[in-house]
Amino acid sequence: MNSVAAVVGLLLVSSALACPVKKGFIAGGLMPAPAGYLPKCDDWAASSKQGLQSSLGTGQKMSWFEMFSVDAKALKFDNLITQLTKRGYTFVMKSDYSGVLGRRLRDKSGRFLDVSARKMEGNKYFVSLSLIKF
Repeated sequence: MNSVAAVVGLLLVSSALACPVKKGFIAGGLMPAPAGYLPKCDDWAASSKQGLQSSLGTGQKMSWFEMFSVDAKALKFDNLITQLTKRGYTFVMKSDYSGVLGRRLRDKSGRFLDVSARKMEGNKYFVSLSLIKF
């Protein structure tokens, strides 16, 4: 019985580590999450975060990573970017490729906020945000 409780506890802890989203907010708690942005706290999000962390170069550090599941109608990607720039981020670059919308923003301390929206099956997008210090 104790081993089952330990496994369940471990699963709950690892799931929480994959979901650092402040409830009801986006971008590390910077602003309320747009309508329809549902936190994605599963193995896909954890794997995406781990993959991004492993791709960082020497001296680069991820401050946080968030992922949301969004219906196409609620995506409003350009509006999300506009809201982030109104809250202190500066637009750096656009990189759209193979069904992925990508934007890089910079905060006042020089860290980069990478925001991407990946088209999934059906009407779903996975939106991820990661703050990276170089």
